[in-house]
This record gives sequence, C-alpha cells and structure tokens, in this order.
Amino acid sequence: MMAPIVVQLDDDNCDGVVDEKDIPEILFNEFFSGAYNNNGRLHAISIIDGEIVEKWAFQPGTDRVHPGREIAAGDLDGQPGVEIVMCTENNKVRAVDAEGNPLWTSTYAGGCIHPSIVDMDGDGFAEVLVERAMLDGATGATKLDIPEWIGTVTGLDVNDDGEMEIVGATKAYNIGGGLVAETSLGGLHPAIGDFDLDGKPEVAVIDNNGNINRHHLIVWRHDPNMPGNVEIIRDGIDINGPLSNALCPVNSAGYKGGGGPPTVADFNGDGTPDVAVAGGVGYAVFDGAKLMDPQVADVDTVLWIKQTKDCSSAQTGSSVFDFDGDGSAEVVYSDEHYLRIYRGTDGEVLWQTCNTTGTLREFPLVADVENDGQADIVAVSNNYSSITCEGTKQTGVRVFGDAQGQWVRTRRIWNQHSYHVTNVNEDGSIPSPELANWLEPGLNNFRQNTTPRGSRMALRAA
Repeated sequence: MMAPIVVQLDDDNCDGVVDEKDIPEILFNEFFSGAYNNNGRLHAISIIDGEIVEKWAFQPGTDRVHPGREIAAGDLDGQPGVEIVMCTENNKVRAVDAEGNPLWTSTYAGGCIHPSIVDMDGDGFAEVLVERAMLDGATGATKLDIPEWIGTVTGLDVNDDGEMEIVGATKAYNIGGGLVAETSLGGLHPAIGDFDLDGKPEVAVIDNNGNINRHHLIVWRHDPNMPGNVEIIRDGIDINGPLSNALCPVNSAGYKGGGGPPTVADFNGDGTPDVAVAGGVGYAVFDGAKLMDPQVADVDTVLWIKQTKDCSSAQTGSSVFDFDGDGSAEVVYSDEHYLRIYRGTDGEVLWQTCNTTGTLREFPLVADVENDGQADIVAVSNNYSSITCEGTKQTGVRVFGDAQGQWVRTRRIWNQHSYHVTNVNEDGSIPSPELANWLEPGLNNFRQNTTPRGSRMALRAA
C-alpha cells in the first residue's frame, strides 16, 4: 500500500561498478494481516530473464518499518553505492545500505510520509527531506527543524536565487530556516512546473481536506512584491468537476475530500505542461496554459475528467509516460479496482486490468526494470478490505510490459515519491547542483519518466 521505487543496488554484469548497465532492483514495503501502519518488511527484488529474484528483506525489531509510508534511495554519503531511507512506525527515519544492512536511525521523530533525497547546499553530499526536518544523509543527524507542518516537501529553487529551498504545499523555507514564501492557504501535496514558460516555476498544490478547500487545486509562485512573497494564480479549483462526491459513502475519505499527489506533464502535446490529479471520484487533467490565463474561468481549465473510485483514501497518485513517443503523455493510474492507461489528450482508456487496493498515496510508476531497452509499469495491489474487481482480488507487486515490444525506452530508475528526472542520476548518485527540471529540454514535468535522451543530464548518463 505504497509506491515502489526502482534503483541500481548491485553489480549484475560484474564490471566492477554499479551503474545503469546493471539490472535495477524494485524496492517496496510489505504489510501483514491488514496492519498497514505497523511492522513492515522492506524487500529488494530484481526481474532477471522474466523471473523474480529476491535480493534481501529488512524487518527490524525496533524502530520498525512503517509499511504504508514511502521510501527513497540514492547516494547519501558520497561513496560508491546507493542507500535507502524509510519511515518508521514511530515517526523517525532510518537508512540501510544497498545490501539491506542498517546504517542509522534518526533522533528526529517529528513525522515521515515520503522522504526526498536532495543535495540542498551543493556540497556534494545529499540531505534527506521529510515533512518537519532536513537530515544529514550520511548520519541522519537533524540539520534543520521545520517549525510547522507545511505538507509534503520537495527541494527546488522556488525563488530563482540560485539556491535550493524546502518547498511544501503551503510554505517554503531556505536551508537556514528562513521563511521564503507563505500562501496563507491550505494544502498537502505539491508538484512543480513552469506553466507559462517564463523560466520560473509554479507550485501546483492539492488541498484535499482543508477547512475551505476539500478537493481542490491551488497554483502559486514566488513573487517578492506580493504578501507572503506569493502570487496566487488559482486559489481552489474543484478537481471533481461535474462528478459528485456522493459516488462515495458519506463517511468515506472520498466523500469528505479528495486529491492525491499531482503530476505535471504535457498531456495534449501543445508544448505547455498540464496538471493531473486523482481524487475520490475522478481523475482530472487541467490545461496548464489555461491555468495561467486569468481570463479563463476555473471550470474551463479542465482538459478532461474521467470517473474513478477511490473512496478509501481519495489521495492516490499517478505517473505519466509517453509510451509511443508521439509527444503527448499517457496517464498510468490505479484506483481501488483497476489499473488503467489513459490517452493524455482526451482520457480515452487505452488499456485496463483488475488491480485491487485499499489505497493510501501509492501510484504505479514507469521505468525499465529489466534493462532491456523498453519501458515497464510497476504497480502494487493488495487484498485489504472488501474491495474486489470483477469478483477477484489481487495482491503484491506486478510488472507489466508491452506484449508487442513497442513501448519506447526509458530510464532505469525511479528513486522516490517526488521523482523528477533531474533529482537523480541513473546510477543513483545525487546531482550537485540539481538542474532545474523546468528548464531542461524535453522535461518541465513532475512524476514523469523520460527517454534516456530526454535531457542533457539523461544524455550524459546514457
């Protein structure tokens, strides 16, 4: 009940280095007997010659793994090899090495949902960002306490000053703890894109159970001439559109609110990124150019919306990929019942299969997990609760590929929940400095993988 990651852990081809030439591993947390908040087990597996090979599993007796929270991987100490960080059931962060051996557990215990690995200060060594802190990647020591909950966080240069900031849904801080931006609105999940192509990023935020906005999209950007250093572009577009939240039971999350971590990609091929989000009753895509046009009403910014059902959490995520290489992104999304691929231009269902899950914030992702030159979809499922699909239940991690072998190439990595191509190299090393994703040719996206020649950074890795 969490999003897996894909990363290189070991030297499969025995050339003495761990890099993109090796077969990557899929890492995920397992839960038992319905207890998705307690005593999880972290697994590392590979797909070799079409067969699952289990590399190792990690299930500590203290500071136990939270199986419903996300994980991240990357080079944390500047030495060869990749480390993995995870959330514990007592709200700490802990790290293991590429073989599953414990490295450190944080003294910080202020909350952890989905950690992000970023070199925030440009010194060549990564930090770990969680909702209330910035931790030293090599030791887990707390480098900065974030004074309040600002939603899930990522690292980027939000104010175009050449330095990275800790950016949440509602506020942004610099690495010294100084407040850089404050929206005075609610919000939980942010994503980043340059929607007006002016070279500066906007922050797309989902507020899914606030005091005012309960299933809504907010768009803001840094502006030093505005209150809180923030210009509010959109202050709350209903992501349900014409769909009724009454499609979910009255006491469910999907009835009360809705909206998961958004994705950013060019869905209609017009050269401008768009915003997509899954809610409790539908999956919606909003036209990025229209979002930035003050003459366009909120209701007219919707590119398309399709009915889905995620009443249990109403905040699953999704990923996007241009499977056929035509310049328009397809959506990969799983609600409580079906895993689907939607055509990005109009939402037509191109493929679907049963994929039951009592949901949290998980999403299917796209990476080349067999290192065979073709994209794969990695999806999770579970038989939690009474949810069924066509009289069946699914459970576990499943990998899907194109039966005709026509999907295009992609990277062999997807290392964290807030994945964007410039946040990690294919060998798991962390860029220093991180390039601005919205400025890289062929990118300007968030939670979308790319072909290996989709950016200067990817070209260097390939």
